[in-house]
Amino acid sequence: MIERGQLHQRRSSRARSKVSTADRPDMASFEAMRRSRITLLAAAGMAGAVLAACGEDTPTGSAAQNTTSTAVTSTTVRTGAAADLMGADGQPKGRVTFVETGGRLVVEGKLTGLPPGFHGFHVHAVGKCEAGPPAFTSAGGHLVVGDQAHPVHAGDGPVIMVLADQTAEIRFTTDRYKLAELLSAEGRAMMVHANPDNYSNVPTRYAPEVDAMTKATGDAGDRIACGVVKRS
Repeated sequence: MIERGQLHQRRSSRARSKVSTADRPDMASFEAMRRSRITLLAAAGMAGAVLAACGEDTPTGSAAQNTTSTAVTSTTVRTGAAADLMGADGQPKGRVTFVETGGRLVVEGKLTGLPPGFHGFHVHAVGKCEAGPPAFTSAGGHLVVGDQAHPVHAGDGPVIMVLADQTAEIRFTTDRYKLAELLSAEGRAMMVHANPDNYSNVPTRYAPEVDAMTKATGDAGDRIACGVVKRS
């Protein structure tokens, strides 16, 4: 009985050993699988690098759209004119620009080298800025469209205020004249005067009626800076 029991145990042990050995993966197969995984990972890494390089060379999505938009914007042409002002001494006094938009003109000036204080600021009827003397009378009177008197001349503008450092900036919108009227055959001139424009506003307690000079110029005085208006 003992010998049979021992024999049975030995047979069971051998059977388990065979099953366990059969369940183990073959080492050669395991090594082949490991190498295959490494090869796949390497290929995926190379593909990602190629895609990244292509992305750097070719703009896509919003980047491409932004590039196109910038190119279109840079070719946009704005309709306008400009006057570069000079003093009677020949020194530059700044620039005034005119941009037409919505049937109106936006007038913008950046001036320098002028006496501090308020000064008349007008468009004059003739595009000539001869030094004189007297200075710049060659530009004629204020620009007039139709039958107008000061202070409703088309060329009448708001006074400018020059700061202590002799600079001034001004920006306003007008519908009193068009760009085509600035660029007429006889030309126009932008003028800065020595005094402020009173716009013919003289109370009757000072005078029963304003004189011809006040009606024509608003007593703005001498012409100290002038620039011919040209298409920009």
